[in-house]
Amino acid sequence: MANLSKLSKAKIAQLVGAKHHEPVRTPFYYAPPFLDEVRKSLEARLSSSGGRPTVSEWEIVRKTRFSKRTWTYLQGLAKQWSRAGVSVSPSQVAARIVEQACQGMK
Repeated sequence: MANLSKLSKAKIAQLVGAKHHEPVRTPFYYAPPFLDEVRKSLEARLSSSGGRPTVSEWEIVRKTRFSKRTWTYLQGLAKQWSRAGVSVSPSQVAARIVEQACQGMK
């Protein structure tokens, strides 16, 4: 089997017998640069006055249900994004993703 990471668009088209090809648009929220942007944005907004760091402009608190798979993913991101002295929670990651996604839809 061919090493897929080294295939060109032309080679893939030849292998699958495509007569023409069109680009596939990837939604912004699937792209790794989007998560980098979310992380940087969250880090810049987090502040603490002695308790858990939070984002001051977040005024509404709601409980939201997540699948176990999604919550595990958010936990992983939160762990990666936490650094010495600043703890990022999975809920904060989710909230910032929603904020970024809503801003991108305007």
